[in-house]
Order: sequence, then C-alpha cells, then structure tokens
Amino acid sequence: MKDSSKGLFLFIVIFMSVYGLAHLYIWLRLLKPLELQGVVLRLLQLAFVVLFLSFPLIHFLFRHENGGLITAINWFSSVWMGMVVYLVLVTLASDLLRLFLFRSVMDGPRVTLFVTGLAVVITVYGLVEASHIRVTQLRLRMPNLPSELEGMRIAQISDVHMGLVVRGARLEKIVNKVNALQPDLVVITGDLVDAEALHMEDAIPPLRRLRGRYGVYAVTGNHEFFAGIEKVESFLKDAGVTLLRNRWVSVNHALQLIGIDDPVGARVSGQKPPPIGEVLRGIDSSKPTILLLHTPVTTLERLRSLGIHLQLSGHTHRGQLWPFHYLVKMIYETPDGLFTNGDTTIYVSRGTGTWGPPMRVGAPPEITLITLTGTTP
Repeated sequence: MKDSSKGLFLFIVIFMSVYGLAHLYIWLRLLKPLELQGVVLRLLQLAFVVLFLSFPLIHFLFRHENGGLITAINWFSSVWMGMVVYLVLVTLASDLLRLFLFRSVMDGPRVTLFVTGLAVVITVYGLVEASHIRVTQLRLRMPNLPSELEGMRIAQISDVHMGLVVRGARLEKIVNKVNALQPDLVVITGDLVDAEALHMEDAIPPLRRLRGRYGVYAVTGNHEFFAGIEKVESFLKDAGVTLLRNRWVSVNHALQLIGIDDPVGARVSGQKPPPIGEVLRGIDSSKPTILLLHTPVTTLERLRSLGIHLQLSGHTHRGQLWPFHYLVKMIYETPDGLFTNGDTTIYVSRGTGTWGPPMRVGAPPEITLITLTGTTP
C-alpha cells in the first residue's frame, strides 16, 4: 500500500471512530432518555443511522458523483456534521451543569429540547456567517518598494473549496467583491477546488472575469493534489489563472512573486517540492519579495534569513467552527492573521469558503486587500 493510501485509510478510520463516538454520545444522552417505543423508536433509529452514514458515504464513496440528488444529500449531511459538533459541545456543557448545579432541572426531555434548540440556533448562525464575506484591509510596509508600486493593492482569496457544496454562484459573489476593490494583483493561496474537483467548468467563466492590473496568480493547496494536480493545472490555464509551482515571476519588473507547492498535498501525492533555496535561485535581494504558500509552515525567522518580505498563506480557516481555533493555535506558530518581525511579515487568511460544514462560527470568511507602502504605515 502506498503512503498516500495508508494516510487516507488512517484518516478514514480516525474520522469514522470520532464521528461514530459523537453520534453514540448524542443517542445515549439526548434520544434514549425520551423513552420512545415501537414504530416511532425504529424510525428514529433509522433516521439517525442515515444521518450518521450520509457524510462519510458521500465523501468517501460517492465523492466524484455529480448528480443533483448527491449534491442535495451532501449539503444536508455537511450541515448535519456541523450541527453534531454543537450537539456534542452543548450536551457536554449541560452534563457539567447537571453534575455540579442543576441535577433535577437538567434531566430527560428538557435536556434534549434545550440542547437541540441551542445547537439549531448555532447552526443557523454558522450558515449565515459563512455567507457574509468580509473584506480585511491591511497596509503593509514593503522594503525597497519602488515608487511606481507605492500603494499597490493585492487582493488575496484562499480556501474557496469549489466542489459539491461551494458552487459557481459563490465564486461569482467572490469575483464581484474582488473586482469591486480594483486590485493591481490578485493571488489565490490554495484550495481553490475541493477534493472532488466537481463543477470546475462552472468556475471558469467567473475566474476569467477576475481583474488584476498585473495578473491573477495561484499556488496549490493540499486539495489541488487530492483532486488531481494535472486536472487542476489544465482548469486554471483555461480560467486565465497563472499557477506558480515552485517558481517565481517578476511583477512589473519590480516585485518578485514566488509560489511553492503545498507540502501537505505534495507529500500525499508523492511530489515533494524542492528546497526553497532552489526555488529562490536568481532572485534579486534588492527587490521586494512575496511568497505564496498555502500551509503556514515557515517561521518569520526562516523567511527573514531567506530575504522574503511577505508570505501570504491560508489553510487553517481559523478553525472554521469555534472552538477549533484553539486546536489550530496549538498546531501552527502563525495560525491566522498578521505576524511581523522587523521587515518580515506573514499573513494567514481565515479563508473565503468553507470545507465540510458550509458554516463558520467565530471565523468569518474573508477577502484580504493588502496595500503596499515603502514607508512606515
């Protein structure tokens, strides 16, 4: 078995174990206390099993199907997965209250009603929050920025995850928002497509409308490799997007833009990116330099030693659903937002789309508009 297959198998085993335990906990704490019997109980059991299996079946067995029914089931199962998170969290909170404070009040059907109601409210909030894309505006100092690029505007989008859930209409909305900002340069920092790589033909017309005076550039995320990198390369070429795979380009003969393959996705596909030092060959250290790298695995100190002034990344989604941003902070030194050390800066986007549940709680989607200046902002 290849390393990539082993990794996928291990992920599926862990996911199904955790997801199964979550459903078992919900059943024992919320549904069993209702003491239902007969046909009603059997129907509820059947519905619960269907809800449990719907997301893994769609994503692991029918991920490349493209029918309307599959799309609808995927959307509902994805929403259910997000709701499961809050059913578990609110039930845990109610169990703690029951243990220490309100033993007689937090019991039986009242717990089920309270927990389910609150989880539904949070789920609806998450759906609404995910639909409202914010524009985060930053003004960053770029050393050695020539006068002709003073005030240069860079629009960054990341982690759109075009696929079964995020469709062409969402991308149209993103493109319209980006174009309204009138950027000089547009960069896509990975995971433009989801692992299914479905509906890519729907994405070509809106992507062709993306406007940047100096072009539209992208780098790979892990999902570009999961989807099939050759297919994604062809799609981006048709859409008029320049994919930077372990190479750099000169923008207006004054700014150097570097793109490196995502190390996570490349490792899974067996296409390990070259050392960053090799990619930087020919770079002029006297010119401002920007690195596009999907997963924020580099440190400010490392970038500074390489002479890179700004890194733009994504991948983390800021956890997407509270409280997972705490987990993200444990994994990454630069989990989301702005990090600066002298003349070196990293910005990690919260992402513009969603993965899994089409929800965001405490991590609103964003388009980042960066204005470069040669002076102290």
